[in-house]
Amino acid sequence: MALLPTEFAASLLGEARETHPWLRHPLFHLIYDGKLRLGQLQNVIRQQGCFFLDTVRHAAWKIISAGGYTPTLDDLERQRALIPLLVEEGGEDTVGGKRTAHAYLFVRLAEALGISREALFATEYLPTTIIEKNELFLLQRSSTLEALCSGNIATESINAIHCERMAEALGKHYGLPQSALEFYHAHMEVEEDHRDRAVRILEKLAVTDTEQAQARLAMRRAITARRIAADGMLAAFVGRDAG
Repeated sequence: MALLPTEFAASLLGEARETHPWLRHPLFHLIYDGKLRLGQLQNVIRQQGCFFLDTVRHAAWKIISAGGYTPTLDDLERQRALIPLLVEEGGEDTVGGKRTAHAYLFVRLAEALGISREALFATEYLPTTIIEKNELFLLQRSSTLEALCSGNIATESINAIHCERMAEALGKHYGLPQSALEFYHAHMEVEEDHRDRAVRILEKLAVTDTEQAQARLAMRRAITARRIAADGMLAAFVGRDAG
């Protein structure tokens, strides 16, 4: 029997916090605790660029997935509701704001860790990193429901916790100044808005048993993809028995 929309949203958010590898995986606990050597951390950050340097397209797919060839009024409203996500990723400075693109902030983070732009953009990505990215983009293209549950619910809902831990660890253990950590601060500030927007849309799109099953599966697929990527980085850069 389908849950009430608010109960269903709460159950998804709770599961994401309990299972997401950014909070649970040994790789990230090694970073939180400052136990990775600088070279190992650089390799992890470079791998994450496969996704984080391409988040404008990732956000755009959410809008593209809302509606068909001849959109309804509801489709237009959903598309408009998703535009702030694209602006955040593309840079609020494009519409008169101050913060630039999240991808640019990621480049600054990498440079502060001693990774040149040339090296960052020439990274040879692990197969597990490619699997993660392909799965996440596939979910964005599938439907508005799957896009939201694989993005806003699966990952954005835990971003503030993860980003706070990453910023603290990189400052404390690796000596990065606050100015280099804006990539994480930007995600800490928007988490509540992302979550609330997703919940509002879930209340319209995840009402039946079938819709709720589709939503939960999308969230779990995204979390699994993130875990596969973390497993790959742990094995490649740290060692399978670490953590």
